[in-house]
Amino acid sequence: MFKEKLTKIFSIATAMIIFFSLMGCEDNSKDGKIIIRMTHTQQPESISDLTAKEFKKYVDEKSDGRIRIEIYQNCGLSGGDLTKAIELVQAGNIDIHVCAPANIANYNPKFYAFWLPFLFDSTEDLVRFVNSERAKTEINKWCNDLEMTMLGINNAGSRQISSNKEIHSPEDLRGMNIRVPGANVFIDLYRDYFKANPTAMDFSVYTSLQQKTIDGQENPIAVFNSSKFAEVQSNVLLWDGVRDTNIWVISNKTLEKLSPEDAKIIQESAAEALQWGNDYLAANESSIIEKLEKNGTKFARLTDEEREKFKEACAGIFVKYVNVVGQDVIDLFQGK
Repeated sequence: MFKEKLTKIFSIATAMIIFFSLMGCEDNSKDGKIIIRMTHTQQPESISDLTAKEFKKYVDEKSDGRIRIEIYQNCGLSGGDLTKAIELVQAGNIDIHVCAPANIANYNPKFYAFWLPFLFDSTEDLVRFVNSERAKTEINKWCNDLEMTMLGINNAGSRQISSNKEIHSPEDLRGMNIRVPGANVFIDLYRDYFKANPTAMDFSVYTSLQQKTIDGQENPIAVFNSSKFAEVQSNVLLWDGVRDTNIWVISNKTLEKLSPEDAKIIQESAAEALQWGNDYLAANESSIIEKLEKNGTKFARLTDEEREKFKEACAGIFVKYVNVVGQDVIDLFQGK
């Protein structure tokens, strides 16, 4: 009986510790500082992490150290669970979250549109779109419906395909066991249009590549580099089919706790950090590729003819996803 009571007391105490550790936007009564808990989906020193650190620096400067940003990599407050992270933002237990927009598609399928292939001809086109008032207004409405507010979107790099063989055409992907994010749009793209065998996987990608349980993966070059995939993958196809982004969202519950002045500091600092991230990738992505090439990674670049074959192979996905995201959303992304 005593053991059962002790176990019950321990369970309650543990639950209370977890609860209080997850309470968002705390006002630390010891030093009067506001603590903002921020999570992102990538590993330390990734583009998401570097941009988050710039944000932390800007907030610290603008608030004279009164607002403290705590950064948790790899969805550190949700145990690596990308879906749970969104729930915790809605509840106000995570204050700010950074992720690929399609990670929110379980709650609103319109976010899948960000991962439809060949929407933008260049990175400049992508950045111009996400910073347009029309796009910001519409996408923020989607966030507001989920008890969140969008702080902004930045470029995260085109999602390129790595493997241990050269790839120049959709036929080269046929039958490949390839890691993709856990989003239906990517599973459909690789399975139905490239005839590959996609495996949804958020983490442990390196080990799976090393043990050859998967043949390849797709991610932006900055992620390929920071994840050290070059140690286990020899080839990369620069197909630029899906141009990735990171969306920054803040819990509406957190915003309600902040004064207008502090909310402005957060919003202005986020805008500056997002621009920093865009500039960083623009300045460093080519040098990352050069460094990887010098160390032995082979890069394939599509000719115009090869690119058209990829576009033709996956054109049908737009017909399928009209019913998922809506024609109005596709028109928004295509500037119609």
